Amino acid sequence: MDLRSLHYFVHAAKSLNFTQAAKECFISQTAMSLTIAKIEDELGFPLFDRNNRVVGLTEAGNDFYNWASQILRSYDNMLKRCKNIASGYSGEISIAFASFFDGMFFMPELKDFKRRYPSLQIMTRTLTPNDMQQALKSREIDAAICWPYDFLADDDLMVYDLCHMNLILAVNSLHPFATMERIPAELMKDETCYMLSYSNQQLTKKNVQSDLFRAGLSELNICECSYTEEVFMQLEMNNRIALVPDYFRGYTNSQIVYRDMDIDKKLGATLTFCNLRSNKNPALDLLRRSMRK
Repeated sequence: MDLRSLHYFVHAAKSLNFTQAAKECFISQTAMSLTIAKIEDELGFPLFDRNNRVVGLTEAGNDFYNWASQILRSYDNMLKRCKNIASGYSGEISIAFASFFDGMFFMPELKDFKRRYPSLQIMTRTLTPNDMQQALKSREIDAAICWPYDFLADDDLMVYDLCHMNLILAVNSLHPFATMERIPAELMKDETCYMLSYSNQQLTKKNVQSDLFRAGLSELNICECSYTEEVFMQLEMNNRIALVPDYFRGYTNSQIVYRDMDIDKKLGATLTFCNLRSNKNPALDLLRRSMRK
């Protein structure tokens, strides 16, 4: 007995008319009768009472009809769900950000993605950039939002541009820089400046140092923090400055002010979407395209 036979039986049981059921299933009346007879022979008991051309279900046939209908509904639901998973329209995807601020920056895109694909579960995490590559390879996460340099050098990873960000100066409101519109490079060289740590990412470190040199900030005393939240804690406690992406200004309190720098070259970087090349989660492509700014 196969699903097609069950499908024919359910139509016959609904209509109690083999000729009508055969038309609904696009088969001949003879084929419908033979299918029902074969099912009954396989089961070992009758499903229909046939009396003077009047057809009705036996008690066992009625119960069999209920179970057969449930099986066909379950099959249809299973097929629909699996097709959705295969096409990326349902299932689960895990994405990591370097900070709460990065997650909030992409929140409008994530909300829109969730609205369009409500069956897809999105799990978000915060990880240090140093930990993201290993998390991708161990499949703890499906995707990471990060600077591209070290990820591009890894043949196991795929990297796609999402947006470009400028780096600006975050300053404690009590710091002397807070009263200035633009901060010259020469005034910054004796300052301790906090940034998110990239110490284990050699290519990222090399690119950042090169950008600082071209901007005239090679003498800047950089102090690295493992988490972005630590950067702002240092600003609050120690009356310091920090280099952060410009979109951070929308997620901090009035104790922190933001200033442009009067430097030779603007500081910036590209934020990228990174995933393991061998990760076949079909939702990855949908999410990546949705998050591009």
